[in-house]
Amino acid sequence: MPKKSGFDDLPLSIRLNPKRQKDQVASLRKVRLSNAKSNRGSAKNRGPIRGASAPATRSKNPLLSRRVTVKARVVKMTSYGVGAAKLHLRYLDREGTEKDQKKEGFYDQERSEISRKDINAIKEGEPHQFRFIVSPEDAERLNLTEYTKSLMSQMESDLGRELDWKAINHYNTDNPHTHVVVHGLDKKGKELFIDKEYISNGLRNRASELVTQELGHRMEHEIKTSLQKEIKTKALTRIDYQLIDKAVDQKIELKPYGDTPAVRLQRSTMIGRLTELERMGLAEKLGSNQWRLHDNLKQKLNSLNYYSEAVSRLQAAEKNLATPANDHLVYDVQSEEKLDGIVVDRGIRNEMSDKGYFIVGDRQGALNYIEVGSLNQYENIPINSIVSVQVESQSWVRKSDRNISDYAQSHAGKLKPKSFGEWAVSHGKVSHGKLSDFINTHEKRLQTLKRYDLVQKAGENWEIPNNLIDQLEQKSANPRAAIKLQHSLRLDEQVSYKGRTYLDNHYHEFFDNKNPDGISIKLNNSARLRAQWLQKQGLEAGTQTSRNVLDSLERNTLADAIHNKTGLSFKSLSKNESFEGEAVGVVATKSVRRYIVIANEKEFSMVPWKSPYSPEKGQPMAIGINQQGRTWTKQIQRGLER
Repeated sequence: MPKKSGFDDLPLSIRLNPKRQKDQVASLRKVRLSNAKSNRGSAKNRGPIRGASAPATRSKNPLLSRRVTVKARVVKMTSYGVGAAKLHLRYLDREGTEKDQKKEGFYDQERSEISRKDINAIKEGEPHQFRFIVSPEDAERLNLTEYTKSLMSQMESDLGRELDWKAINHYNTDNPHTHVVVHGLDKKGKELFIDKEYISNGLRNRASELVTQELGHRMEHEIKTSLQKEIKTKALTRIDYQLIDKAVDQKIELKPYGDTPAVRLQRSTMIGRLTELERMGLAEKLGSNQWRLHDNLKQKLNSLNYYSEAVSRLQAAEKNLATPANDHLVYDVQSEEKLDGIVVDRGIRNEMSDKGYFIVGDRQGALNYIEVGSLNQYENIPINSIVSVQVESQSWVRKSDRNISDYAQSHAGKLKPKSFGEWAVSHGKVSHGKLSDFINTHEKRLQTLKRYDLVQKAGENWEIPNNLIDQLEQKSANPRAAIKLQHSLRLDEQVSYKGRTYLDNHYHEFFDNKNPDGISIKLNNSARLRAQWLQKQGLEAGTQTSRNVLDSLERNTLADAIHNKTGLSFKSLSKNESFEGEAVGVVATKSVRRYIVIANEKEFSMVPWKSPYSPEKGQPMAIGINQQGRTWTKQIQRGLER
């Protein structure tokens, strides 16, 4: 008699002969057509609703069902959100995500491939977008395009709406997955809302049902393989959340209890995970059935996952180098260490957001992984750019925060929306004509502060702490990395550029490393070629004299361009000379040096400009060079004698 499996008494319904790959497309198409028919009926009866059908939020058999991970994010279409949506679309359509070196494009319910020029990142008038990542555990056995179309058809049926969506498949990770963008207006132009429970559970359950229907329930060996993979994961897992919920004062006891296969499986899974956590130093065994979890288990596991992802990206970037790097480093903003080098890779670190990362090869030959904020602000810094990394602190305090705090301090720590507007007008904060926008802006800011537990809602009013500004300033102290462009020309273009370059500024430093590796070899070779070119121009590399001459060459080239455009003569300034006129604007050169241009009716002149702000066009100004050779600028008050 064959040995009884531990899963024999579970309600298994296993298809012993799953469909072959060639049958999958037809099978999924039948499911999609069937769902589309039910959608037409339900949409008419239920109309635009915010929820989902009840069965969608329940999983029939979570142990045996095929597993699907679904991540979701809602993005508001503010000016920032529109820019983020465009960046996200370009990121999704990037190279290197294809299957078998065949690039797949976007698709929707009717079209299997949409031309890139026919894709719009945003839909006119939409207030928000929904982004989803759908990653079936058995994605390699599915036709992802047909599967996604079936899933979206089911979603339309659940919501009673015809959705306006587009999707693209990615195969660049261990788990092939699909990115879906659902517009905030349906095909009839009505605003789309999706119930939170449906986003959290309903869509995942629907996705799981479709895979299970196609491939059958998971076999015993598949369940064990999946659990073993989760047990070994160096990241926060579903099992960890179960352990944390079960623990009392960080202690957990797993006595044998129950005699069903499901209970036995859960206990053995937890013990396996605890053993793995013990090996990682994140749990301590106290007895035969007792463990103590690390005090900061979630934080430690998230840190492990962070470093694991960073190392993977560094290793992938190193493949683009002719010579391997001598070290892999994760940049620590707390160290406030200055760093410069060449961008080897860049990308979005979380596919649901626009938060990014850069990988920079430095002069010492190491590769550095640097996390940054939104990639929107770095669109002018492509791969192979020369950059520096600086640590900045972003202020959390806004003008609206000071208005909220000032009002609350004079109203016993309470903010009453009705009287807040009257207070703002009486204190000169806003005019009556702009009061509505003022109130809306401050209401949104209060909602943001609430998400960070800085203020509390009390009925229609708000409770504001006396130290609100202090708390925000404390958060402002958190540093972040910022990437600055050092030169707009690539390294090979700098070799013969008639102006100061990154190679000139750091010439001698390139040769400090006696055994160059990685990027440092490329930098050293380029510096030698630059020295040879400078020698032909009668200049010595790495000297202040040569840098001054190069600055003059670049400035004269810029002056010639302005003369050709305006017809004005260029007035070159020497020591103790000045020039008065009106501000024309601030112009940047290829070396990223910026100049303020001042002109009168006949001439123009210019000096370097370091301020991030530009003076108003037409502003009367004076510029000059002092006795020590330093430049200066001064604004002249209109209507007043100097």
